[in-house]
Amino acid sequence: MRPLHASWLAVTPEPWKNGGGVTRTLSVDAARQPPRWRVSVADIDRDGPYSRFPGYDRVSVVLTGGGVELVADAADGAEVADAGRIRLAPGVATAFAGDAGFQSRLVHGPVRVLNLFVLRGAAAASVVCVGGGQSAVEAGGLAQDGAAMHMLRLVVAAQAGRLNQAAADASVALAAGDYVVDVSGVSCGIDARHAFAPAQPTARDGVAAVVLDVRVPAPAAV
Repeated sequence: MRPLHASWLAVTPEPWKNGGGVTRTLSVDAARQPPRWRVSVADIDRDGPYSRFPGYDRVSVVLTGGGVELVADAADGAEVADAGRIRLAPGVATAFAGDAGFQSRLVHGPVRVLNLFVLRGAAAASVVCVGGGQSAVEAGGLAQDGAAMHMLRLVVAAQAGRLNQAAADASVALAAGDYVVDVSGVSCGIDARHAFAPAQPTARDGVAAVVLDVRVPAPAAV
């Protein structure tokens, strides 16, 4: 199956129930209910509540804007590190549990945030920010340790560049806002840190692209 190549700007936005922003779903696990994973881009315009996602781990990357501070609701503060505060900084992948409720505060105006959700015990993921923090951030977990895995890769371009593929001398031009979903997992053969080459140097505190590798148990042979 050929990878999907599209622009998140062409994805129909879904308004938040509280009116504080909109979300565009780039890819979701359609094979299971509840979904084992989902990737979306949210535009957050104002301070307000952050939705709970019980049983899910989240990884968020601020693509544009000054960042977001999350403050755990009083009843959940003890469950969250750093006295119940999480800082989502520009260009940095930040992992946290979706079980707790948060109130968000925008640091310097509206932001655009890439979000990954993975269902604990059913999926695991690794997230690398190209041009930002280079260390991989892990989320989720698999109950079937050691079982055969199916892998897929999503690359979300925050700025123009080229997607490097596993085949020799193969690359694909991506504009800012483009994303690629490779459900075949073929592109996972190249290291995530080298999967995207930005056309221009990345701005300080920015990110050129986000590479997300998701693992789920492979379907049983029939």
